[in-house]
Amino acid sequence: MCGIAGVISKESTDVVPFMKSMMMCMKNRGPDGAGLSIDKEIYQSNSLEKLSFDNTSSNMVLGHVRLAIVGGTCGSQPFKSCDNRLLLEHNGEIYNYKELRQELIKRHKFSSETDSEVVIHLLEDNYNKNNCTDLVKAIKDTMEQLDGVYVFAIKDQHTGNVYLVRDRLGIRQIYYGENKEIIGFASERKALWEIGLKEPTYSLLPGHCVIISKNISKPFKMLDPPVSQSQLYNTMEDSIDIYKKVLLNSIKKRTQDQEKIGVIFSGGIDSVLIAHIIRDFVPDVTCYTTGVKGSLDLEFVKSIGKELDLNLRTRELDYDYVEKHLPDIINIIETNNLTQVETAIPIFAAVQMAANDNQRILFSGQGADELFGGYPWYRNVVAKEGYDRLREHMTQDLLLLYKETLEREDKISMAFSIESRVPFLDPKVVRASTSIDMKLNINDDNDIFGKRVHRELALRLGIPHHIAYREKLAAQHGSGIHDFLKKMAIKNFYTKDMVTKTYIDKLELREKLGSSDRYGYLYGSQELWKTDPTVQMYLDNIICSYNKKYLNQIICSYNKKK
Repeated sequence: MCGIAGVISKESTDVVPFMKSMMMCMKNRGPDGAGLSIDKEIYQSNSLEKLSFDNTSSNMVLGHVRLAIVGGTCGSQPFKSCDNRLLLEHNGEIYNYKELRQELIKRHKFSSETDSEVVIHLLEDNYNKNNCTDLVKAIKDTMEQLDGVYVFAIKDQHTGNVYLVRDRLGIRQIYYGENKEIIGFASERKALWEIGLKEPTYSLLPGHCVIISKNISKPFKMLDPPVSQSQLYNTMEDSIDIYKKVLLNSIKKRTQDQEKIGVIFSGGIDSVLIAHIIRDFVPDVTCYTTGVKGSLDLEFVKSIGKELDLNLRTRELDYDYVEKHLPDIINIIETNNLTQVETAIPIFAAVQMAANDNQRILFSGQGADELFGGYPWYRNVVAKEGYDRLREHMTQDLLLLYKETLEREDKISMAFSIESRVPFLDPKVVRASTSIDMKLNINDDNDIFGKRVHRELALRLGIPHHIAYREKLAAQHGSGIHDFLKKMAIKNFYTKDMVTKTYIDKLELREKLGSSDRYGYLYGSQELWKTDPTVQMYLDNIICSYNKKYLNQIICSYNKKK
């Protein structure tokens, strides 16, 4: 995991000072190394503070900060191809890098043991096969050979063009924007805001590429999402068998070479299943749970901790803690959307605990609900519109995870220099799960559980029935934060009387993030799932009350649909 940044002047002015500002505001993404590409020179250091920006100037510069998970202390980026034609910055993890390296080392000189360096030499191989005439094809061929999650910034040293590329599900993110003077891209929007690039900025779509030079190309698709268009598994036995195979492989490769891993743990079947399986591959596994005192998640995990023999850490969240950290959380996730904020609070607290334990990797159960039919409103979709419509909603939810969940959790974990991993979103898991007959996961419109293939695998692996079939609770409800924020708004004198029709109309224009926010309330309880305007007004005014950098841009980013 890392931070990527780049800035290009449209007017041939020096932009190196901009890069220093961008990298400094993302320094938590890379405590283990930093590098610069200025013209055709590369400058590297084992820390951002020691990297010199002096005596250099250029109208184009790329920067990288590194969190060392694979390859040890040697491996600061950018990397160059052997012929010096191509330059690469990478944020992510490549799980089949060892296999690829075995072949590439016959033809290429390696300077590190990192997964990132494998990518530049693989790209060089593919480019040479195309006689150095079609870099886009070489990038696509490279993407198809990689098993992993990534964002790449690839610079052609001859033309000066930079190609930004994102993995097919968007597990890692990259943003870009421009004004009259400069074009910039970065792993977080705040790095763009830092150098004067205001909203709108843009998130590169999963599986897409955009080319940046003195202008920005229209994004174009490189790879399709790994969603099956065919129903291949029609029995519970066949579905469990294929799911077990791909899930165990997904977790195995995400735990390779690791001795210590944390799990964001709610006590729901998703996090229970991950924690249960990980222990077969990693000796030291710690689960982190947070919530308001008396909340359902917190009470449940305390009751099952001993039963499952878990190394469990918990934290009760009180008013002072939440009020103190709300501005920071909004700043980190770069939005004050109520659904995003109330989901972020318990995750932030869990990651903070993990950081205090010196964790470097945290596993999350994201994606299981969208793949196996876990949201409570899904059964109501079946009742009202049938299974075909449900499949459409679930696919849409899956393909929007990149901006509704994954970007948020990446920013929270990287605020503490921790890498997040999401085994349910491995392409083979996604492809297999979307090949399963939906009736096997949601039996009928009265099925209060859903995710039955998922739950039945848990039973087969030894998880007790009352845990495997615990009813789904969204993070903000299971942790008690949803109701807690309402009480906080009231305590701060925000009431329904303050909400005007003008404010309601403005809320309707804001981008809806999360399936509950987009349509879930139409199929379920509006009280539970529709945005409470009073609480949203409270969050809006936190931005105004705390004179923190970037927060005006946060309002703008939330108000603009992308």
